Order: sequence, then structure tokens, then C-alpha cells
Amino acid sequence: MVRSFYKNTISNVMKIFITLKKASDEGEMMTISKIAAATGIHKWSVSRTIDLYMSPFVEVIIPEHLEEVGLNLKIVRLKDENVTMERIANYLKTKKMMTEEINP
Repeated sequence: MVRSFYKNTISNVMKIFITLKKASDEGEMMTISKIAAATGIHKWSVSRTIDLYMSPFVEVIIPEHLEEVGLNLKIVRLKDENVTMERIANYLKTKKMMTEEINP
């Protein structure tokens, strides 16, 4: 059986969303490291959660010139400042249901 959601996935998505929402309200863009520090979630988990579960709601910028010198940096911000926690929760619920149907 393929696991679609880890134990803390929904909680992590919500923590990341709250952090990004606060940053958006302040006009700030966040790096994975800043999000990790603000949420208490490991950087790898933050990056993976954003890539797998939050892509419809966030914009991820990876500066190419930094990758060329071996520096991996992801800058993250909300695509829509007006997105709500309820909308994200509904998306996750639907995504989980669809994944469970595909991988019973």
C-alpha cells in the first residue's frame, strides 16, 4: 500500500500556511529555512510538504544563478493572499480521498 499522507501532513500544511499567510500580510517572501525555523518543522519536511501538497497555493522561486554555484535556495510565497485555511483543508481532503481511491 502506498501512503499518500504521513501522520503529520495536514498539521504541517496548516503550520506552513499560517507562516506564509503572516509573511504575505507583512509583504515578506520566505525561504524554506525561514519557514522551518518559524514552524519547528525540519527543512526537508517543509520542502517536501510544499512540493507535494501545497503547489496549487504557493509560488516557488528557485534562483538559477545561485544553483550554478551550488547553493540551493527556494523562495516561497502564497499565489493568492486571499486563500483561506478552509480552502486548503478542502483541497487536502479531496486529494486524500482521490489518492485512497487510486491506491486502496
